[in-house]
Amino acid sequence: MYPVKAAAELTGLTPETLRAWERRHAAVAPGRAANGRRLYDAATIDRLTRLHRLTARGHPIRDLAALDDAALDALLESSRQTGFGGLDALPARMLDAVADYQVDEFDRELSVAIATLPVAVLVSRVVMPLLREVGLRWADGRLAIAQERLVSSLLRARLLSVINQHPRERRPRVLFATLPGEPHELGLLGAALYAHDAGAPVLYLGTELPAEELVRVTTRLGAGAVALSSIDPGSAPHALAQLRVLDADLPPGVPVWVGGVNARYLAEALGSARVQAVTDPDALSRRLKRMEAVAARRGAG
Repeated sequence: MYPVKAAAELTGLTPETLRAWERRHAAVAPGRAANGRRLYDAATIDRLTRLHRLTARGHPIRDLAALDDAALDALLESSRQTGFGGLDALPARMLDAVADYQVDEFDRELSVAIATLPVAVLVSRVVMPLLREVGLRWADGRLAIAQERLVSSLLRARLLSVINQHPRERRPRVLFATLPGEPHELGLLGAALYAHDAGAPVLYLGTELPAEELVRVTTRLGAGAVALSSIDPGSAPHALAQLRVLDADLPPGVPVWVGGVNARYLAEALGSARVQAVTDPDALSRRLKRMEAVAARRGAG
């Protein structure tokens, strides 16, 4: 049995990390000495070593903590052999399952991807390619409307479960929504998932919220930013009118980030410094960091 300091040296982790992984995530369950100090046996040291190697490769500890040692070993082997290269065929395989209404198979593939992949990889290599493939198959008749809606509902349920799995104690800093006339939300969900994984407290409000309601919620919660998605070209004129309301009525200093295919057009047509087109994860990451820096300065002041 090893005390905390020895366990930290053997696994390459800090004592603080060991305690955090135990308290916050229940990743391990060390024994206790008569005086209450933590003690780690050889099996626990091995598990901590596996967890350390996987977190170093980008896997969040919260997604690894519930996996047993066999699953951790399988994930290590898969990561070592493919470097996530095997993901290229996953979206098509999942849609083939939906085409045969094999919902359990689709859901199982999605659940494993969510549990084992870093969020950036999940969004860029699974969610977004899946959405593109849905659009292609729907356009050429290989996917029925019912099947497209089935994919949307399964993705929505699983991605929302990730966002809501670990509630933030702090007030929401970013509100995610779409404006009236814009029912498509999966790209928005991907962005909310990315922001959540980056550590930003988020509140996902869903689709088709009027600008007046977004102003009310933002003011009530003291949110730091509003993130929107607009992908339907036909909704762009109405979205522009709604954005003018947000630009005029939101509290000072609260930016509006617009994603989706209409984003650049809307930002340029409005011509406001408040409304910004955000079309990739790196741009979102930069704005999240800037927002948190502003909040920190205000808190210090």
